[in-house]
Amino acid sequence: ARYQNELAGVDTELLAERFYYQALSVAPQIGMPFNQLGTLAGSKFYNVEATYCYLRCIQSEVSFEGASGNLKRLYDKAAKMYQQLKKAETRRLSPSKKRGKDIKRLLVSFMYLQSLLQPKSR
Repeated sequence: ARYQNELAGVDTELLAERFYYQALSVAPQIGMPFNQLGTLAGSKFYNVEATYCYLRCIQSEVSFEGASGNLKRLYDKAAKMYQQLKKAETRRLSPSKKRGKDIKRLLVSFMYLQSLLQPKSR
């Protein structure tokens, strides 16, 4: 279902997600479904959701090796976004736009901090 979504343009993301959660209910020790859920999450919430899934995959009893590379890519993106946020000027914004910027700053900073706290062997 995930590949149908990616290749054929058929909106099957929810179906693919359901199948991965079913796989986890059958074999919770297998990390691969978490890796796939991370891929499905994409960049939602500034990659926080995908990061959670990749970390769960890596910590699974039977992890999937590709999750480490996926996680590293997200951490690299977070570092770039963090540096861009630091450089961004803080001009007067409307309360609603300021709130959106504050949420982005929080999530990107969280991701950057998470990347700094990870062991370098991954």
